[in-house]
Amino acid sequence: MKYTTKKSATLIETVMEIYHGVSKQKAKQIISHSDFLIEGNKIDKHPKSIIEAGKILEIQKENKSIENKLPNRNNPVSIHFEDNYLIVALKPPGILSCGDKSNLNNKTFQKLLENYIFNRDEYKKRLWIIHRLDKEVEGLIMFAKNEEIQIEIKENWNRVEKRYLALCENRPKQDEGFIESWLKEGQHQKVLSYPKEIEGSKYAKTTYQYLRKEKAYHLLELLLHTGRKNQIRVQLESIGCPIVGDRKYGADDSVKRQVRLAAYKLEFQHPVTDEKIRLEYKPISRFFNPSKNEDEDYKIV
Repeated sequence: MKYTTKKSATLIETVMEIYHGVSKQKAKQIISHSDFLIEGNKIDKHPKSIIEAGKILEIQKENKSIENKLPNRNNPVSIHFEDNYLIVALKPPGILSCGDKSNLNNKTFQKLLENYIFNRDEYKKRLWIIHRLDKEVEGLIMFAKNEEIQIEIKENWNRVEKRYLALCENRPKQDEGFIESWLKEGQHQKVLSYPKEIEGSKYAKTTYQYLRKEKAYHLLELLLHTGRKNQIRVQLESIGCPIVGDRKYGADDSVKRQVRLAAYKLEFQHPVTDEKIRLEYKPISRFFNPSKNEDEDYKIV
């Protein structure tokens, strides 16, 4: 996180200003678990250190912070990027990205993340979702901290590079290529793929590359060119390569739990700083080695 100081003040006063009036005790906790840099140089973390006006103060979380860990039942939030404008976190499988009219119980990742920020910073922060991941899918998901940033990124969403890992039951006939089709939602919220445009359908394109064999399965990397509902899942089914665990789209029933699809990489131009942001994570080993007797450890809520 970067912040331009408006006036000369102590470090603890500056932290309280940045985090919108948190208590002194909470500010001390933030200081103790963070590093502070001015022009790339670390500064003394003493709460009474003076920060001059007009300086760009960068706050970095220490590696021991929870934000550098993969999510689990006890700590379901893993933040991979955050500043005053955006936050990118790792959504676990088994939880909706955000709520809608059919989901009024607030058990969504958006609400989970907002509650996490409230408990961390002691103030409520509304987040604006920029894109969604299917409930069954894990991966990096981006939220804006104000509506203007949300609108700007969504309007330029085609400039954001979105890559996925998919563990498939079969190997594609070609090791690399692209899938083009027209998608339309049918009955029971299942999306159907058509080789030609039909009324109500939307064009979808996905590039894929074969990476390696994983025991009985096959790992692919996929690049989205469009962002249609269930796009990767239905298009991989259409070429005879259903994703492991995705019984809705052609997979067998040997794996009961998580659909093995992960949004593992995001690259984008920051809408305010113009910085090129590159984010990536690696799923845990069990993602690549499904068990026929999986329990609910993946499910967070």
